[in-house]
Amino acid sequence: MGANADICAMVKLLAYTHVWIAFAATGAAFATAISSGYPIGDCNAFASGGLLGIGVATGCMYTLQRRIKLLKNPLGIPHERRNFLVKWGKPMAWGWGLIAVVWTLTFASEWRSFLMVILDHTAILGSVIILALGYASNPISGGRGWRDIPRLKWPVIALAWGVVTGWLPLQFLPSANALDGWTATKSIGLQTLFVAGITLPFDVRDLHVDPMQLRTLPQQTSVRFTIALALILVLMSMGCFWALDSSPARAIAGAIAFAGIVLVSSIRKEWIFSLLLDGCLILQGVLAFLLL
Repeated sequence: MGANADICAMVKLLAYTHVWIAFAATGAAFATAISSGYPIGDCNAFASGGLLGIGVATGCMYTLQRRIKLLKNPLGIPHERRNFLVKWGKPMAWGWGLIAVVWTLTFASEWRSFLMVILDHTAILGSVIILALGYASNPISGGRGWRDIPRLKWPVIALAWGVVTGWLPLQFLPSANALDGWTATKSIGLQTLFVAGITLPFDVRDLHVDPMQLRTLPQQTSVRFTIALALILVLMSMGCFWALDSSPARAIAGAIAFAGIVLVSSIRKEWIFSLLLDGCLILQGVLAFLLL
């Protein structure tokens, strides 16, 4: 009983506050940079600030998403998480706002460089912001968002994460100007494939809260088919990571994710989804450092 309470508290502390997902974005961003051959030991303020900023922006974005969803579609949020957001939503928003201010002040010397990245890639970054915010609330119609459009839920998440953690980190590296189309496409594709695999099990988790008209994959097929597809996607990403990366770090993280997805078939506990599967993105970065 005590162990279950401790795990529940850990999920709330790390996952419900979006600290864990912010670490996941940071870890995946650093893994992309290292896997591309960048000597991370030579990381300057622009590169380190950009890679850390991806994590800060992710934490802020997820917090904003959840607040929008709580206002527009509270029944679409699992009961326990909804209660947490009702109680701690405002302090979380202030906390992430403070973190954003600290990041901004810490890397104030690089403001001009960051602005140039934004101006040079306005279309791509603007599309990612629309995907991210539109996931919670459709900015055009004012409806519940892209996630409530049939069959669009997990592809949107996978693509957004593929761009943010597979392409954006490369823009902060010294070799960014020399990036060719194949390098960028490959990096986005690998991360999109991996994130698609670890995202599908969340549709299995949300079967009891997703309305039937959403037509998620497990609603249209079965839990077994959804898990099988997730395993195939992760297995494909593992093969690509192993073949194309400069280290086996992301392939090993993929193997851990594969094992976690297998567990989902019989154990649907929140820690498997919020900590283990999302944690494999953190693991990408940790292993990338360890296997330098």
